[in-house]
Amino acid sequence: MDADQAEALRAASGLTRSELVARNLALLEQAPLFDLEIASACNVVCTFCPREEMVRERALMTEDTFAAVLEFLPSGAVAMLSGLGDSLLHPKLATFVRRLGSRSVSACVITNGVRLTAERQDELLDAGIAEVQVSVHGLEEATVRRIVPVGARPALVRAHVERLAAVGGARIRVNFVETEDNIHEREAVRVWAASLGARFFHRRQHTRGGTIGSARAPEGHHGCGIFGSVTFISADGVVLPCVNDVRAEGRFGVVGQVSWADVLAWKREVIRDGRWFAACHSCDDDYRWVLLGRGGLEGT
Repeated sequence: MDADQAEALRAASGLTRSELVARNLALLEQAPLFDLEIASACNVVCTFCPREEMVRERALMTEDTFAAVLEFLPSGAVAMLSGLGDSLLHPKLATFVRRLGSRSVSACVITNGVRLTAERQDELLDAGIAEVQVSVHGLEEATVRRIVPVGARPALVRAHVERLAAVGGARIRVNFVETEDNIHEREAVRVWAASLGARFFHRRQHTRGGTIGSARAPEGHHGCGIFGSVTFISADGVVLPCVNDVRAEGRFGVVGQVSWADVLAWKREVIRDGRWFAACHSCDDDYRWVLLGRGGLEGT
């Protein structure tokens, strides 16, 4: 992790339980951020993604479910079209982005970049996409293929990102998941991203709520900044604690049957009572503590 993340992690570890609860509750008062999984399907296989553990009924979010999501979202929210799949697999992606904009919801697409062709870029820009985040786990073919053994196209992905940067019109962030196989390339990817005017974000590989192995032990702190900062909605329209609840064991309800006020009340109760979920007990995602230590998403 970088120095800022390390400092935020240290800050979180120094807080008492009551301070962590108060900080977690305060995150609920920030501008609402949603992780919308419009596609649970993916066109690549990554070593840090437990797709065989994922519980979903649909590969693509239906238009009816999206309509319910659109009605559910509060005005002024930010929607990250992400999850455990790749949003570019959804044929209605640009339409969804445009409809989100009509509700004053800012849209961000997170993708592995393989399908981020010039045509798709232009469609998204025309629809009003605010930000595109692309996963780039290395620059060398051999490095990337150790992490993405199926479907990796590193040179093509870089070309797509470079084209988007040249065209302009949307913010770009390069996401790097740090593993033992690519840690040596982290600085090179950061420099490449900076050369394009893109932000660089890196995160250490973690257990995905206990569904994959990790050499690190879960931290013993109380709370989760991800739960307070981000609301996850699966391709089935199910509100879950977060994307790391891969098996959907912490299901709260389905959009169209619960309101945003209901979700906020649920989150407050969980945080106050310390009634965390099965996935939380095996989670070693640094980001849950970084957000608590930092006090929010600013700069991420």
